[in-house]
Amino acid sequence: MGDKLQQAERFPAITLKLVDGSRVNFPSAMPGRYAALLFFRGHW
Repeated sequence: MGDKLQQAERFPAITLKLVDGSRVNFPSAMPGRYAALLFFRGHW
């Protein structure tokens, strides 16, 4: 497991593949200063 973010640290740059097959880059795709990412694991 990776390290946790500490106060005032920036979110690391990652690219996520969405359900529809498109991709989104974070944090550059965040519309504002704050955002929440929800991860759905899917089925077992």
